[in-house]
Amino acid sequence: MKNDKSGIPKCRIGAAVSLALFTCAPGLAQQLEEVVVTAQKRQQSMQDIGVSVTAFTGESMRELGMVTSTDVVTMTPGLNYTTPNAEGSQTNFFLRGVGLNDFTDANENPVAVYMDEVYRGAMAGLSFQLFDLQRVEVLRGPQGTLFGRNTTGGLVHFLSEQPSDEFNGYADLTLGEESQVKFEGAIGGALSDTLMGRLSVATHDYDPYVKNRIGRDYNGLESRAARGQLKWVPSDTFDLLLSANYGKNDAEVGAWQHQSTKIGADGFTSVALPGNEDFWGTCPGCNVFGYKDTDGDPWAGDYDREGRVYVKTEGGAATANWQLNDDLLLTSITAYQTVERTQEEDTDAGPVPLAPSFPAETDQFTQELRLSGGDDRSQWVTGIYYFDNEVTANYTLDALGLDFVFLDTDMTQETESWSVFGQYEYAISDQWSIIAGLRYSSEEKELDYQGFDRSGIFAAETAAGNLPLTPTRPLPDSTFFFSTDTVGSLAKHDESSVTGKLELDWRPTDDLLVYASYSRGTKSAGFNTGFLDETFIFASNVPETVPYDEEVLDAYEIGFKSDLAGGMVRLNGAAFYYDYSDLQTFRFELLNQVIFNTDGEYWGGELELTAAPIEGLDLALGVSYLDTTVEDVPDGAGVLRDRTAVSAPDWSFNGSARYAWGFMDGTMSALATYSYQGETYFDIQNPDIAREDGYSLTNLRLEWASPSDAWIFSAFVNNVTDEEYLVYTFDFTGSFGFNQQAYGKPRWAGVSARYSF
Repeated sequence: MKNDKSGIPKCRIGAAVSLALFTCAPGLAQQLEEVVVTAQKRQQSMQDIGVSVTAFTGESMRELGMVTSTDVVTMTPGLNYTTPNAEGSQTNFFLRGVGLNDFTDANENPVAVYMDEVYRGAMAGLSFQLFDLQRVEVLRGPQGTLFGRNTTGGLVHFLSEQPSDEFNGYADLTLGEESQVKFEGAIGGALSDTLMGRLSVATHDYDPYVKNRIGRDYNGLESRAARGQLKWVPSDTFDLLLSANYGKNDAEVGAWQHQSTKIGADGFTSVALPGNEDFWGTCPGCNVFGYKDTDGDPWAGDYDREGRVYVKTEGGAATANWQLNDDLLLTSITAYQTVERTQEEDTDAGPVPLAPSFPAETDQFTQELRLSGGDDRSQWVTGIYYFDNEVTANYTLDALGLDFVFLDTDMTQETESWSVFGQYEYAISDQWSIIAGLRYSSEEKELDYQGFDRSGIFAAETAAGNLPLTPTRPLPDSTFFFSTDTVGSLAKHDESSVTGKLELDWRPTDDLLVYASYSRGTKSAGFNTGFLDETFIFASNVPETVPYDEEVLDAYEIGFKSDLAGGMVRLNGAAFYYDYSDLQTFRFELLNQVIFNTDGEYWGGELELTAAPIEGLDLALGVSYLDTTVEDVPDGAGVLRDRTAVSAPDWSFNGSARYAWGFMDGTMSALATYSYQGETYFDIQNPDIAREDGYSLTNLRLEWASPSDAWIFSAFVNNVTDEEYLVYTFDFTGSFGFNQQAYGKPRWAGVSARYSF
């Protein structure tokens, strides 16, 4: 970056765009930088495509303090996430209210996550460190034509910094509260005339910040990650990129907060238990086990089990581009990814021996082959895609200390999918263009599930004649068998679907795009897993409710993109209506999760403003409104009611202000960011105990950069006001008389130093 004589940089390229931070530091007559994205499988200006996009460069992510993949939600209108198990474990993104809060490894998220054009299906592998990235793109709305399966809500696409022939790199060290030590670095350059390489690494450690009053503290982190890339460019018409990635997260997490609850007056709604009421006959304000939280501190508890999340990811990809002629480009992307996960938590959030464990492994192979081309008036792309996935899991639940069950399950799910797709864009005139796309997909999915009770309770009840043997419960100690051998075709999905897009673009001036589009997306069918049981001792499953159908989303959207005031202001907006068929909806029954299909109707919109009004000042504002209706959700009495979707706040806001000035021959800058999330529910039944009323977060950052940007020193404070806010809840009222609560991080301060070369 070059500075003028005042020390203010003329342009810091690497801006957070749309409604995040734009960091092009101003001159007297400044313009916002063009933002290039690949939302349509080719490089285009973000202002030239009729897709609602928020994007961040690697530099802007650093300045905004984005450390993990889930941090992008703070400055992206309409994007949220939940972690139903524990921080760093299963990650569920929600975009415009579209998402699924299931936590089993057999499921996939309807908001897809891509890394360098490779789909990442395993939810356990979606929480990872952000390091050495070129940018991230968030695409709203179904992306069923070009990206395919499981993109009903949209997608989040992370793109790495690729090797170049220029020798360069950096090292970045952060020290913070709770003995935080975070390091990332990269080095790359030419290895020969035709070969380039880049190696990137990251580590992140901090001590637990949730205090355990009776044992080892919770919510600490030990994370490692690495990425290696080799790029071979033997000619002007061919290049091959080989990449390998590794990640390991070994964290002391899963510190739920305990809230005592009871059954409400209607006989099924869960409500908070007053401290002076002995509803369960154990003690005033206590749950079924006679425990209640002692101080109300959201970052302290009484945990009798050491919680742990261990996630290891390994993978590789080969991406080849062959320019066949001036108009034709052939691209091949071959990738393999494996994710191992072990989750152990103190479910009761207190000193009661209730101990589940969730070990699983997901192996995934994908192959995409596409051909693209065009001329002055048209652009097109066509291709084929193959997906192969196997999930194996061995979930256990140890409740022997309560004289209850010890559940032991083995599950294997195999999925094979292929699709063919194409999209064509034609410029009718200088102002009007039309885009049409279509994708045909075929998928087979099969489940083999076996569940046992090792406590002897099921066997004893069977011997006493209280539990009959059935085809899905063939042994005295079995809880549920579900496979083609026991239930036939119920254990197998064999389906095809057609998704697509139709869009009309109007550009009355060079600085204004208006678009209208219809698109369809699907999320593939699946199976309920977890701890299945048909006896009503633990759960209430029947074979017919184990499979659930594919969901279909028809989306209608209008929007605009504009550059104003000579390029110093950028204003983008979109409004949408979603018609949901067979929406996959998650609810809890007894002690097991159940996904069922229903219909829904969502509508809302976003508005994004970026401006550089005066020298040294950059502003960004964003707002999202969302209205969701999930139809015919059965309550505890079996009555069908309409509900608000999970993790779908009605209003959300984000904003940032950055001011830069010359200081000590370099540049000093001060940054403040603000985000607000309105009322949101974590349970489809919408009880008050599963509601976050709304919260605001403010982060501050002060930074000095040397004249050439070789050195950057920063100090930051996140969650300045030490806001206490819920990020998830899980209701166990009917069985145990408590509600699990998970809170966001407390105030966190630190300093960092970065050297680039």
